[in-house]
Amino acid sequence: MGVRYRVRQFTMALGANINRERVNALREYLDAPQLELFCSMSSLDQHHGWAVFRTLREARETESSLLRAALLHDVGKTIGPVRIWHRVIAVLAKALAPKHWEMMDVKSGTWRYPFYVHRHHTVLGAELAREAGCSPEAVWLIAHHEDHRRENDSGNGRNGLLAALQAADELN
Repeated sequence: MGVRYRVRQFTMALGANINRERVNALREYLDAPQLELFCSMSSLDQHHGWAVFRTLREARETESSLLRAALLHDVGKTIGPVRIWHRVIAVLAKALAPKHWEMMDVKSGTWRYPFYVHRHHTVLGAELAREAGCSPEAVWLIAHHEDHRRENDSGNGRNGLLAALQAADELN
């Protein structure tokens, strides 16, 4: 995912908002603790999760673990919290100054902590999802949604679900 993708994602999400009707519709897919996690995300991440979910539903995906993972795949960013300006800096640093990006990976309570969260949001989010009662499959999908895609990962099973999640994520 390059800078152009991130710019497109950013502009699409400006002013994004998830209305109460959509949140209520998610009760079919998320139980109360999981819905609470979804609602704890920024409006930007809620909108993005909803868009990924919608893309999968339009592709006639029905696997509940996949749909939960779509909605919650960026929930780890709530820990930082990771603000929009952190995201912009992260994308630019990764693309233009990868060595500086590596140095921003500090876990302690410094100004760099949101960058640590951004970088590790997959594992952090997977733990939040596990604590909220998501299935091991959904937790695994959240933990691995940013793994590099390989051509042979598009088969059935766990890798097929991951490929579907990653494809929908890339579109949104």
